[in-house]
Amino acid sequence: MAPKPPKSVEDRGRIARVIVLLRLHHLGDRQFDYLIPEHLVGALPVGSFVTVPFGKRTARAIVLGTAVRAEVPEEGLRAIQEIDPDRVPEELLDLAQSLAKRYLCSLESCLRLVAPIGSTSRRGAKVPTRKDLVVRVLDPDAASIAKLTTKQRAVLEAIPAEGVSKKVLCEQTGVGRGVLDTLEKKRFVEFREAGGEEAPDGAYFADGGGSLPLTLWPEQEQAVTSLVAALDEPGLSSRLLWGVTGSGKTEVYLRLIEHALNTGRGAILLVPEIALTPQTIQRVKARFGSRVGVFHSGLPHAERVREYRRVASGKAPIVVGARSAVFAPVKDLGLIIIDEAHDNSYKQEEEPRYRVKTVAELRLERQGGLLLEGSATPAVESMMTGEQRVRLTRRAAGTQPKVEVVDMRRQGPGLLLAPRSREALAEVLRRGEQAIILLNRRGYAGYVYCDACGHVLMCADCELSLTYHRRSHQLLCHHCARSYSQPAACPKCGEAPLTRASPGTERLDRELRALVPGEQVFRMDSDVTGTGARVQTALDGFAAARPAVLVGTQMVAKGHDFPDVTLVIVADADVGLYVPDFRAAERTFQLLTQVAGRAGRAERPGRVLVQTSNPDVPCIRMALEGDEETFYREELSIRERLGYPPYAELIRLVTSSVHPERAQAAGRHLVEVLEPYFPAEELHGPAPLPRLRGRHRWQVMVAARQGERARTIIGQALAQLQEPYRRRGVVLLVDVDPLSFN
Repeated sequence: MAPKPPKSVEDRGRIARVIVLLRLHHLGDRQFDYLIPEHLVGALPVGSFVTVPFGKRTARAIVLGTAVRAEVPEEGLRAIQEIDPDRVPEELLDLAQSLAKRYLCSLESCLRLVAPIGSTSRRGAKVPTRKDLVVRVLDPDAASIAKLTTKQRAVLEAIPAEGVSKKVLCEQTGVGRGVLDTLEKKRFVEFREAGGEEAPDGAYFADGGGSLPLTLWPEQEQAVTSLVAALDEPGLSSRLLWGVTGSGKTEVYLRLIEHALNTGRGAILLVPEIALTPQTIQRVKARFGSRVGVFHSGLPHAERVREYRRVASGKAPIVVGARSAVFAPVKDLGLIIIDEAHDNSYKQEEEPRYRVKTVAELRLERQGGLLLEGSATPAVESMMTGEQRVRLTRRAAGTQPKVEVVDMRRQGPGLLLAPRSREALAEVLRRGEQAIILLNRRGYAGYVYCDACGHVLMCADCELSLTYHRRSHQLLCHHCARSYSQPAACPKCGEAPLTRASPGTERLDRELRALVPGEQVFRMDSDVTGTGARVQTALDGFAAARPAVLVGTQMVAKGHDFPDVTLVIVADADVGLYVPDFRAAERTFQLLTQVAGRAGRAERPGRVLVQTSNPDVPCIRMALEGDEETFYREELSIRERLGYPPYAELIRLVTSSVHPERAQAAGRHLVEVLEPYFPAEELHGPAPLPRLRGRHRWQVMVAARQGERARTIIGQALAQLQEPYRRRGVVLLVDVDPLSFN
């Protein structure tokens, strides 16, 4: 029960001003006043997390300031109920406010990003008690596993090496606790208590510290020397480490982290996806041991909270993690490294729609330090934003693979792998080596259509084509996840059977199993690797098998280092080439270059076969020839002429409603409001978008040469329009620096 407000004037002088962490859009960023109980007076600094009564419920809130009042309003203020042990450092509070202004979003949503792990949950979200059980695998033999049901095997595969909480595992796999209890009775898994606060620092790390640095060759040595000098400069320094795949960028990162530690500063190393870059994580942990904090969702909740507190206390001055780790409370932060900086996963697609690089810049602007982007295929914007480039042009091991074009215009119809590709694959398998095959389209068929009338089956909620999945015999919308049964005949003309077009990874996997023994084929796409544990299972299985084939979407191109991979086949280099996106050529170039770099990373020479029907398209031709400088020069020239980033800042505005006329009217009204402030070449729209999840959408795009001015104008317009639009059932979405235009 909440304590009653104090009755005497002397006791009611301290007031806390808080923002409640609830997604109440109609309240905006409204702040609320609460009495500070007597026992908390003087112990409630700015940034504290508290529990407060809010309406008929309790809510988590963050203290933004305090005030002294002579008397309490007549109706009385309600009192704070509870305070958490964790709080947000002042530096991160300032960062949240800067992000809200930069991305034209609510402060509440930005405060959620910097909130201590577990503090934004409902009451009781502290370090779990010893009753929070962790599930760990007991290493059963393969014969025993074969006797399990399909569901039991799937659960077993989903358990990461470090274990996972029983509750989280049930949520991830969709099974009841009875399935886990059965596995425990059969001695496939064991349950352990989470351990509480008394667990020793770093107890859950498999790797110790102290692995020796590798010997640097001259080019690496020069890179380290240059970057260490930049790290020691006062203020913010930005650098781009542009190194070919396999050039030893990770060792350069480790040397920089070591220098930061030796000078009393902390470091953050960001990777695109924890599950897809396990080798990088292992190397950092092997070098620095318990001084490393790892942020990822696969950890049991108790360990996630403990990791946060180790970092906040300074016991773990190094943080490795994906996108959200940029907000880790690292003390005396002086170094942020963004590995594979070109990757789209560094952009958040939900509010607040931030880009990691911008967040890193804002953090280091305040206290100084080095922001380092590392990539074999930098984003076009990174080639123009003022970073000094540090090049690594040779591989640490192996040689650059031989790249060959397979012109699919000269192949037979319906072939996923050309005869030349099949022959190369057969030869690799005969030698007991490994191959990677990329097809950046999941499912069995990308769309289904009628041969007679041309009708394409579309999602009823999204107006987007449906993908056929053979395993479930369903048509699936990859945007809203709604599924449909495939009709026997065309639903429009009722005459012809339906044809499946644009084959995906599921079909390629099926064809490969007709050529290669099934236990030697491993598949990686979001249909079969829905969790990090399943990704790790696929990677571990492929790494251990000889010969073996790994087939998948762009996931197979990210950061993997398999020394016995001597062949890479790109099954369809044209996927994504003609989508309505000005970055289509850049993404095609990057994907081809990245996946080609997976071959020939050891002593054996590598070979890359690129199947395409458009071998003369500039981005494909330059990727195959390794002509990076020409690609970036020509792409920058095109963007300057058309007014695209980095020569303009994009701000995307989308109006949506279940009522088509209201979404359209709001889009037109938005253009009328903005027209006086932007020239015609900077303001585009409104234009209709496909319906998504039952909502009709219209898009307005601003491509402004003066980004800060544009954000100010649009921010003022949003302050006036959001509430009137909301009352009419219209949602106004704002995306600064968008990467997606669907």
